[in-house]
Amino acid sequence: MNSVLATIYPLVDQLNKGQGRPATDRRFQLRFVIWWKLFGPKGQQTAVRNFNYSPSLQSILQAPANPYSRSSLRRFLQDLGEEGFQEIGVKLVKFLVEAKYLTLSRITIDSFPVYSYLNPRKCYKTAFFNRGVAKQIYDQLQLVNILKLFPKQHGRSAPLSDKLKVWIHHFLWDIPSDATNHYLIFANSKRNAIMRLKKGWKCVDTYRNFLKVVTRLPNRALIESCLVTEMTRILRNLNLLPQTQQFRTLEDLRGVFYSPHRGHDPGISLHYCAAKDHHFFGRGGLLVSSPELELPLMVGLTPKYKQSELQILEFLKKLARLFKTELNNVNVIADSEFGTHLIKQTFHRKFQATTYIDNYGNSTDRYQYTRSQKRDLKTNERIIGRLTTQHHLERPIVYGKSSVSTHLQLAMISGLLIVCYNLINGNRKHPHSFLPLGGKKF
Repeated sequence: MNSVLATIYPLVDQLNKGQGRPATDRRFQLRFVIWWKLFGPKGQQTAVRNFNYSPSLQSILQAPANPYSRSSLRRFLQDLGEEGFQEIGVKLVKFLVEAKYLTLSRITIDSFPVYSYLNPRKCYKTAFFNRGVAKQIYDQLQLVNILKLFPKQHGRSAPLSDKLKVWIHHFLWDIPSDATNHYLIFANSKRNAIMRLKKGWKCVDTYRNFLKVVTRLPNRALIESCLVTEMTRILRNLNLLPQTQQFRTLEDLRGVFYSPHRGHDPGISLHYCAAKDHHFFGRGGLLVSSPELELPLMVGLTPKYKQSELQILEFLKKLARLFKTELNNVNVIADSEFGTHLIKQTFHRKFQATTYIDNYGNSTDRYQYTRSQKRDLKTNERIIGRLTTQHHLERPIVYGKSSVSTHLQLAMISGLLIVCYNLINGNRKHPHSFLPLGGKKF
């Protein structure tokens, strides 16, 4: 694998600084990370300990004389970061192209869930609803000045004051979803009475439509700021909030009555995966792959599992920057999630690509995939499944956006290195097989 490593060493050499105390050999640290992800135990601490107690492993990885430490490993992962590991993955793909193992004539793109490393039972717990405290809060709530900030509603709409009270309930008691929030309020007459709602509504869509309207209002920031100011006033009057604590957004209200367990992994939210028919806390990911070798080309982390058009466009811009001309005139195959006009236009403009993508939404103009195109779409599922089984792509055992982003890149790099190893050794029939590297992994 020396020829492969030689192509990516220059990327880690850039981390060396000309001044200060020299860091642990960067090339060795890269070799350690590769060993750790391909053969080592899951935890950083266990991996470092096993390495330091194994002279043969130290010799194989050409380690320096000093013992390796978890803090050094953590600094290396942070210094290289998502961008650095992403460039390493692209270098490996280009190595396969230059060696004529791979031709980038067609690509597919798909999304996948990234589960948070949390206990789901604890995640779904919400704050205790103390009826006495809740009654005092809603009795003191004054919304007159805030209601003036909204445009006039049509006569048959539910009262704006009721919608604002439901909105406050959603954040203050840290309800995980809109539907649960609706059920807790309108399936319980006592809670409904405590909130002093004038008029209820039958389904959660009324509340969801209200939230959509709020996001489109030009003075949304002012409305949220006024609500936060009002809630701060009430909570301080009731001695539920320290005088020094400040709230800036409604999201900050989630920690008033208890510390949410998912606060250990900031940025995650509740999502629904239709393919697996279940809810989960976590984020989302995007994967571009080549059906030719069932090979991942680039992976990226997104804050939401249901991708927004903006997140997809940012991912495509990075793809164009990293691959430059290698993907020119490529055929792009994807499902309707990527079928908006702007996304198709970006493929045409940045890659001069020919797109085979069904239209997004309820358009009557549907694209009929050929049999081979359907097979290409299924390869993404196999790639995601393989990387999840071997390298825990969908289920990282780390917290935080930056650590999870790095994990996704390392999972992809591990898959690419296995393919490189097999192809160099002539195993073209099963390029993804882990067995030639040292037996069954599990």
